[in-house]
Amino acid sequence: MPRKSHDFFSKAWMKELLKDFGEVKIERPVASEVRTIDLVFYPKNDRIQDLEALGLLGRMLTKPCPVEFFRNAVPTQEITNCRGKTADLHGEMRREAEQEGRKLHDEDLPILWIISPTLSKIKRKTFCMVTKPEWGEGIYFLPENDFTRIVVVHQLPVTIDTLWARLLGKGSVQANAVKELLALPEDYPYREETQRHLSMLQVNLEMRHNKNKDLREVIMNLAPAYEEWYAKTVEQGKKEGKKEGKKEGKKEGEKLGIIKGKQLQSIQTARRMLSKNMSLEEISELTDLPLARIQALQAENQ
Repeated sequence: MPRKSHDFFSKAWMKELLKDFGEVKIERPVASEVRTIDLVFYPKNDRIQDLEALGLLGRMLTKPCPVEFFRNAVPTQEITNCRGKTADLHGEMRREAEQEGRKLHDEDLPILWIISPTLSKIKRKTFCMVTKPEWGEGIYFLPENDFTRIVVVHQLPVTIDTLWARLLGKGSVQANAVKELLALPEDYPYREETQRHLSMLQVNLEMRHNKNKDLREVIMNLAPAYEEWYAKTVEQGKKEGKKEGKKEGKKEGEKLGIIKGKQLQSIQTARRMLSKNMSLEEISELTDLPLARIQALQAENQ
């Protein structure tokens, strides 16, 4: 269940982020037993250079590639499973090339990227993984004929180059990446688009029923991106509404406001209560916010 929640976030966000750069296929089936790859990306030739704005994440995606996401450390059997699915994909591509009379070289075959928060030394030794100076810390390469690389998100250096990749982490790594994103200048390439994607995902995730611990953590990590986006959207909506002589604001701001307006007000109320040193339990009861959310607000205020 935790992996499904992380899959939803990772695939939905990256599908939105990458759709202008190339073709994105979610849950692509491979082989006769109907196994699926989390995401397969096919970059547009005329947009490859634009991917540089996404730093490390952009460099990973300059060639067609399958991507598999893991919320927790990727298990050994899943590394094997992901490699098997990639081999099936390669087989399909070779058969298609043969039918079309094309020659397919090894360098034309997609590289599998596995995104994992952590990775043990035992697994690195078992699969003969190595690092390469040109890629830096946190990127591990399996032997070349495996066509597999693993991004260990929590080992990535905290730089602007790794920011978009660290948004796929968990816990404090993901939360800090969101804060770094919001600290960027508003005109920074893909800053606004990423914030909007994360905000809409936060809304969608929070509307789901039966949220588990993993899902609640992601919602909490994305909350700052939503709250800032909501405030800006409402303000912009008011300005545009005045220009057009209408009472309603911008359409997107109205949509978000219907869904989340009451919650934002509750968050602001909770912050005022925290400043008056009211108990967390009492604040949770009065605002209908989860205790975990109150605790997160308290940590932000410290």
